[in-house]
Amino acid sequence: MIRQYEQLLNEKGYIRELESVSGTYTKKRDDECYVVMLSEAMIPSEVLMNYRNQIERHYLLLGFKRVYQLCIVMQENAMFSQALIEQTAQLSNLWLFAMDQGRMYQFEHQPLEFDGLCSAFEQFSRSGVRSSTKHRAVSGSLPWVTIILVVMNVILYFGPLVIGEYDHVIEMGKNQFQCVVMKGQIYRLITSMFLHGSVSHLWNNMLVLCILGYYLEPALGKLKFSLIYFISGIGAGIFSLVTHMNGVGSIGASGAIFGLTGAILAMSIFYKGKIPGISTGRVICMCMASLYGGFAAVNVDNAAHIGGLIFGFLLVIITNNIRKKCT
Repeated sequence: MIRQYEQLLNEKGYIRELESVSGTYTKKRDDECYVVMLSEAMIPSEVLMNYRNQIERHYLLLGFKRVYQLCIVMQENAMFSQALIEQTAQLSNLWLFAMDQGRMYQFEHQPLEFDGLCSAFEQFSRSGVRSSTKHRAVSGSLPWVTIILVVMNVILYFGPLVIGEYDHVIEMGKNQFQCVVMKGQIYRLITSMFLHGSVSHLWNNMLVLCILGYYLEPALGKLKFSLIYFISGIGAGIFSLVTHMNGVGSIGASGAIFGLTGAILAMSIFYKGKIPGISTGRVICMCMASLYGGFAAVNVDNAAHIGGLIFGFLLVIITNNIRKKCT
């Protein structure tokens, strides 16, 4: 996909000229020179500064009086490493671009515009890239995982209800200590995540899932979003089993959904700026209100809520640290 943005630079008058530094595009205007570097990965600060010095010397020797430089790190999604975000505070003219969102991230101390490229990149992502697919939805343009999860939950509620097997399905799929631990029916940790006790129970969970999925799925990516949802749901089920060894069992997607809540909390605290319009204070208030609502109501599995929240929070940090070590 990055080649499409190379095409955009060409249309803006930038050409590949300096072969000694890969990924650089130059635009000359009178006695000024604009140089843009595109990279799909973080460039170490020392290396980037050496590139910039090399570029500046080259064009000053050619007679240009001013050389303006910009580096754009382009990634598939907005899961930028903490080291990369910290680098934006150390170096000037360093932007981060999330291709799935078509959004340029300009952190503090960074310019808001550079030769009109910020608006050009975002506009190109909205129109140029998507129009090339003949108006078909591009991969990542819709939160498909969220949509599929909602559809599955709706079908698994109304389907058994229509055919008269609702009570049987609930009994066979609920999360219960005697069945999971004593009989080894581990599958119940997953099946219970797709069962609900009433229309209002289903509606409330799916509404929150849609809201969280809308923000989180593009930021995390579909695979990581799916892993956090299911692992948090399983973790929530385990918390529930440990707490309610003699209980009648529990059902519902709320444990997995609280995992997404924990994930968005971790994102807002440790990876600020990755989810537009989400602040730490707002997420904390949402978490407190959700937990309070659970404790204030009856027949609510609060252990699952807390377990899911903890799992989702930790999974974002763990997966991001693993990603940083692999890059």
